[in-house]
Amino acid sequence: MGTIDSAIVARLDAYAGLTALIGTRIYPPPVPQNPTYPLVTYQEIDTLAPHAMGCTLAIRHARYQVDSWASTRKSAKAVAAQIEAALDNYAGTSDGVEIKNCFLDIGRESPYDPAEGEHRYIQEFLIEYVKP
Repeated sequence: MGTIDSAIVARLDAYAGLTALIGTRIYPPPVPQNPTYPLVTYQEIDTLAPHAMGCTLAIRHARYQVDSWASTRKSAKAVAAQIEAALDNYAGTSDGVEIKNCFLDIGRESPYDPAEGEHRYIQEFLIEYVKP
């Protein structure tokens, strides 16, 4: 049985439009040293574990940040579009984890920093899933 992290990576790895752009370059932060662009990073922002009648429910509500990194603004936005296509409105089982709902909540471009030399597009997804 996987985790919500592995379920997100498995879903992104299985999405042909995204893998055509990045291959399997999906990482938890930080971006690896001397990376090949474009690539994707993901991280959990927070998770809510609802309670009812003194019990913790199996359902979790998580917020995940998925960042598209590329050497050009156009490429970063193209990767972000494929991430949105893969995750927005997704429901199903991925790596043994049942995802009830996944919705894009926020998408924004990070200010370009010439010292870093890459472009980043940030997306936050709200994910309701059954705790494995």
